[in-house]
Amino acid sequence: MKIMNNLLKTSVLLIAFASCSKDAAKATLDTSYKLLSDKTWYLQYSVTNNGISDSTHSYVGQPTYYINYRKNLSTLDSDGLEGTYSMQENANKLLINVIAKTANLNATNYQYEVVSLGAKDMILSYKKGTVSTKLFFSTEK
Repeated sequence: MKIMNNLLKTSVLLIAFASCSKDAAKATLDTSYKLLSDKTWYLQYSVTNNGISDSTHSYVGQPTYYINYRKNLSTLDSDGLEGTYSMQENANKLLINVIAKTANLNATNYQYEVVSLGAKDMILSYKKGTVSTKLFFSTEK
């Protein structure tokens, strides 16, 4: 009987912990959506690493790439890509998934890892092969 009681207590604790974890993940996603949406994000600079060295490219003071993430989960960028986005948490990483179409209606999908997200600044990263790139955005030009 004592073993059954302990097992029952452990089960209740595990269920409560799983519930709290899900609530925390949902709160993280909700906050992230609020920080991301209804803003124009301007690319300030990028840092690319090819495995040997870093290369920085600044866009400050130049016509630059921008992207709008809207509250209705649609997105539009300066390259004319229009589509939808979603956010997910996977392996303790926050990801932005975009499904879009070009002006010629060609489909394109891409994913960014969110390195940092604040009210006015955001850092996204992605990797192609062995080359990794970090994109530094601001809500101000």
